[in-house]
Amino acid sequence: MTAVHEQVVLDMISTFENGWPENLDKTMSYVADDAYYQMIVPVTEPIRGKAAIRAEIQGMIHKYQSNKSDVLTIASNDRFVFTERLDAALSEQGWTKIPLVAVFELNAANKIIAWREYLDLGSVIKQQGIENVFGINKNHL
Repeated sequence: MTAVHEQVVLDMISTFENGWPENLDKTMSYVADDAYYQMIVPVTEPIRGKAAIRAEIQGMIHKYQSNKSDVLTIASNDRFVFTERLDAALSEQGWTKIPLVAVFELNAANKIIAWREYLDLGSVIKQQGIENVFGINKNHL
């Protein structure tokens, strides 16, 4: 089953491969209704439910003009799929490279039920500045 699970994850990631999808329906078709997504483990809280995950991705689409996702390595064991990726997001400051590892858990129906991303937040802060990453006003630092 691991090859099937890996393909599900690769297919979902491919919807973000070279820019934002015009429509999130295909992206969300790989996600179970009761799934959760944790963008920056352990910094952020998990976002629970397919509708909330969709809304979070929609928020990213409004914040960043474009994105890229390059899968460097993929491995799986049972119902877990691990990816090493180099993502990039385009903002007013330019492209920000985001090195990360993501862990996906799939259910018996081959839908993603858990999506956890462990990213190099220090690298992102170094590229964008802490005030841009966390929305901090420089006058309050």
